[in-house]
Amino acid sequence: MATVKLVTKRKIVNHPHYEDTELRERTYQVYTMFSRRPAKLVHTALMDLQVDYFILEEGWCARGKGTPCSLANMYDIEDVEFRGNEAVCHSIHKNPAPYFKRIFRNPTYHILELVKNPKI
Repeated sequence: MATVKLVTKRKIVNHPHYEDTELRERTYQVYTMFSRRPAKLVHTALMDLQVDYFILEEGWCARGKGTPCSLANMYDIEDVEFRGNEAVCHSIHKNPAPYFKRIFRNPTYHILELVKNPKI
């Protein structure tokens, strides 16, 4: 993350290695990208945090898949109504529209731009 900040000169919304109450809530909102919530809700949460770009690491989306330890399964505890849905990161990986636009991709990372006024 420090490299991203240095190279892009952009604010970093979340860094998981620093902890306080406000950051914990931001982390919870940012990590909804790995939940099963509808992409629209995730987009709204990120827009509320004034996020312009989201760096999605492929491994975080796949980590723990099929086990009770995946991030999606952890959100299932609170988001009972979304259980059984595909994780947002998986659906965005296939098709980021209309809420996100993929602007870079390599085998490890996807950089997604949040669409300011998505056309639905």
